[in-house]
Amino acid sequence: MPTNTITLIISPYHVGLRDHRVGNGPHRIQSHGLTPTLKEQGLQIRIHEIPSVDNFEGEIGRSFEILRRISAAVTEAVDNDTFPLILAGNCMSSAAVACGLKIQDLSFIYFDAHDDLDSPDVNENGYFDAMGLSMLRGESWKTLMGTVPNYRPFAYEGRFLYCGLRDQSDVQRQRVIEAGMKAERSYGSALVHLDLDVLDESYGKVNDYPSPGGLMEEDLVACMDLVPRLSGPRSLTVCSFDPDAGDGDTIARIGIRAIRAFVEALLETGVLVGR
Repeated sequence: MPTNTITLIISPYHVGLRDHRVGNGPHRIQSHGLTPTLKEQGLQIRIHEIPSVDNFEGEIGRSFEILRRISAAVTEAVDNDTFPLILAGNCMSSAAVACGLKIQDLSFIYFDAHDDLDSPDVNENGYFDAMGLSMLRGESWKTLMGTVPNYRPFAYEGRFLYCGLRDQSDVQRQRVIEAGMKAERSYGSALVHLDLDVLDESYGKVNDYPSPGGLMEEDLVACMDLVPRLSGPRSLTVCSFDPDAGDGDTIARIGIRAIRAFVEALLETGVLVGR
């Protein structure tokens, strides 16, 4: 059913540390006027900020508590007939979003320079946030993923579309192929994931893992306009933006343009209804 309300779920954390590195991205985007931009489109905005997880053990314990809270927040947003828009530090937040949506045949439209499919056995740099999609498919961190509300292992074959994927090792590339994440045959209910490092490095560093050959601003905006016209988005996650890594204000501005284009397309396709 169409809704006139977006629930803005803000998770300003990097592995549980508030406003640290990519955890500072959500508030920078907000400071550039995201909420007023959405309200100008005739939408009501509810804001749900994930509270501190300082009392949990280490980056692993903190990170999984954030996943649990994001999943619950997404489910609440959907149950209240609102559209969940998540501003998050870490990419793995989308794993929690997938759980919270509770959609059996969920598809994925994934704008990211990286595949996020590492498992602990193949990860080479110790970056925990490179593992979100292996967690979601039931390959890694199985016990802790089992504590995330509504978790179940997801299959990606024929339901996964990468956009802008480019920064991969040979091992990572082969893992994507073996997981069947080469094309999307279903354009139904979709989780949309936007890691702002999908942008070309000519705009400056988005985070600590820049790479050449990414999307230009107009390309990204055009893609975000197109996605709701060819699929059925059920959520949008915008993540992995460290405003202190490069020209944070430029990246935040591009991010808001991309979100606005996406929301305008949701309005035009009837997923959202303005006042």
